[in-house]
Amino acid sequence: MNLTRALFRLVLGRRLPRVTGDIRVPGLTAPVTIRRDKWGIPHIDAQSGADAWFGLGFCNGQDRAGQLETLLRIGRGTLAEVVGPEGLGLDRVSRRIGFRRAALAQYDVQNAEVKAVLSAFVAGVNAAFAHGADRPAHEFALLKIQPTPWVAADVLTFLKVMSFLLPSNWDVELARLRILAADGPSAVRDLDPAYPDWLPRTIASFPSSSPPADPLEGTGGARASADATALDRLAADLALFQSAAPVVGGGSNNWVIGGSRTASGKPLLANDPHLAPTTPPPWYLAHIRTPKWAVAGAAFAGAPGFPVGHNGTACWGCTAGLTDNTDLFLETLGPDGRTARQSDGTFASCEVVREVIRVKGAADVIEDVVVTPRGPVLSPVVESPLEGVKRVVSMRAVWLQPLPLDGLLTAQHATDFDSFRQAFASWPILPLNMVYADKNGTTGWQLTGQLPVRTAGHGIIPLPADAPGVGWKADLMPFDQMPFTCDPAEGFLATANNPPVPETPGGPFYGRDYCDGYRAAVIREELAAKEAGWTVADCQALQQNLHSKPWKELRPDVLALDTPDPDARLGLDLLRAWDGWVAANSPAAAVFELFVAEMCVRAARAKAPKAWRAALGGDQEGTFEYNLFSERRMSHLVGLVRAKPSGWFARSWQDEMADALAGVVKHLRTTYGPGPVWWQWGDVRPLVVGHAIFGKHWLLGRVFNLPPIPGAGDSTTVAQAAIRPAAPKTTTHSMPNLRAVFDTADWSNSRFVLCGGQSGNPFSPHHADLFALWQQGDGVPIAWTEEEVAKATVATLRLLPGLPTV
Repeated sequence: MNLTRALFRLVLGRRLPRVTGDIRVPGLTAPVTIRRDKWGIPHIDAQSGADAWFGLGFCNGQDRAGQLETLLRIGRGTLAEVVGPEGLGLDRVSRRIGFRRAALAQYDVQNAEVKAVLSAFVAGVNAAFAHGADRPAHEFALLKIQPTPWVAADVLTFLKVMSFLLPSNWDVELARLRILAADGPSAVRDLDPAYPDWLPRTIASFPSSSPPADPLEGTGGARASADATALDRLAADLALFQSAAPVVGGGSNNWVIGGSRTASGKPLLANDPHLAPTTPPPWYLAHIRTPKWAVAGAAFAGAPGFPVGHNGTACWGCTAGLTDNTDLFLETLGPDGRTARQSDGTFASCEVVREVIRVKGAADVIEDVVVTPRGPVLSPVVESPLEGVKRVVSMRAVWLQPLPLDGLLTAQHATDFDSFRQAFASWPILPLNMVYADKNGTTGWQLTGQLPVRTAGHGIIPLPADAPGVGWKADLMPFDQMPFTCDPAEGFLATANNPPVPETPGGPFYGRDYCDGYRAAVIREELAAKEAGWTVADCQALQQNLHSKPWKELRPDVLALDTPDPDARLGLDLLRAWDGWVAANSPAAAVFELFVAEMCVRAARAKAPKAWRAALGGDQEGTFEYNLFSERRMSHLVGLVRAKPSGWFARSWQDEMADALAGVVKHLRTTYGPGPVWWQWGDVRPLVVGHAIFGKHWLLGRVFNLPPIPGAGDSTTVAQAAIRPAAPKTTTHSMPNLRAVFDTADWSNSRFVLCGGQSGNPFSPHHADLFALWQQGDGVPIAWTEEEVAKATVATLRLLPGLPTV
């Protein structure tokens, strides 16, 4: 323990939760037993579903109180109340979008079962705040506040924040508009090609419409005259929200393997969701049992339901679907700013919501939020084409609508693939690729997340809301138009945020903005290469795969460079001997990663000299922390290097690449040491897993953060560590916080691991006890049978109904 941690513990104490004995709590109908294993994973036994979700909420409140407070305040827009003016920008974005306003409206339309699940979960959270420990968590002591009680709608608020932060296309729409405004339409076309035909879709066929190869096709009303400075300001506001939220990221892998290809003869399912490197992780491991149903796996901290789990019959896992459920619009407001022009030229009244933001140490701030018929206005004025007329950016999103919600809240009741699929017919929030396997041998995949049907365009770039035909139809896309497959003929299936299906004219539109398909390609190649004998350990090894497929594609052109520069020649020597494994101890990996990042920057700056950062996900100085443009730069670069279009640079592609390579090697030599032994990729780019609130604090970061480790991988490796090309040495924004592999032949042979541990308390034995296993690619079981649970138990707590004794 370092001196800072020792002093911190001496002053504030350990503040551990109560995990043994009996506690009386209000809100239960019968006793609940919580047995924890040596990893702090709770096994919750209850007599009813409501009491079971209460127990999960109680465990969340005990182990993740500081994290829950952060999530709640981000969603409600009340951070400034505790951190002062520095939280005001984030609160303004939260209030403008209206996560909580939308959640309160959505709660009202839920059925009785969903309301009961939500209400029981938050009752458990609040009971833990009040009775689960002798003192509140350290975050509350440092901020000098008490835990804020949750209400049922706060769970929906959290899910809406997740829906906003996990890419739903708004980020790329804004990036396109910024490039269009600053550098013109040719820059957008040059930097935004269609998804490459050499990378995979999830399945080979399903009716789908073709998004235009030209991103500006059919968007003649999109204005290149918008104020680039105002758009940059909007981007900065949204980037602030992204950087502060502990769940931002993008990417994930999952796959299923049919029994004909496994050692047991039963299916295997693997899943590693990728989110920001935060401690505690966004995931919470648990096992719930009731007389009617049971479920085990990984839940989101702050929500009931198991996105990655099994119920003894079936198992499932998720990746971000990246389908397009959100659009931005250019609104024309009247002189008073409270009316919006419609396509017939008339002005419709807007709702104006007065939000009062309390600021610690300062006066309250009033934010009047304008809500047009499309949705809330996000931006300042971005264009004033006529005197008295203002154009602003508004947002319309399926996840902001008050719609019924089932999906992950009811998936634990699935008995077969059809009942599992039908649970997601009502899932109007974050789109997910749900893979499925059961003990009867069935495997499958369902793309989930309700989508709009547009009256014009594809939602690729913000269109004028008053243009004829622009907007959404009243009804959402029917569920039977969402792609799925059951028992794929290949005997396996994989998703990794790549497009779901090939495009064919006339079908429904799912989206255009996906990640590069390199992770999916490597996974598919590995699954196809081994036709039998797959085991849990094999899947864990594949989750750790660091093979760079882009290097294989770029290698001939790079090694063909002819240059007299000694730095470039040294770089070529290292790359010539490299096996393409992006390992932490590889100097060649560092050369390759910095080289391709530099080439991505040069390619973008050549075509968008003013707004190139928007195409690369921002940099250390500036705009977006993350957008899907940055996730597609590698395939874009590969395509350019293969084609070498003339006129892109003032000199030849070969000369530009040689110059970039020489500059990278010189940078490594002058920054890290005179020779390759000092240039290992993991030292150039370490992995820092930080606390959402205190992680960047010079002192508190030493207490709450996990120790830095050498980083490995990149955006395209299966073991992802995503890179922003404009800042390739900054810590990743997307990595596997959770890895899970399910064995349908023996549920207790399944394995789970978190990047860190179950607890957010830095002095808990479960704060980072899984971190070493995560680094090794190993995992732990979640006991399933009563005999296994009893054997694994190290602490037993009973929650008893009734008022606590004083």
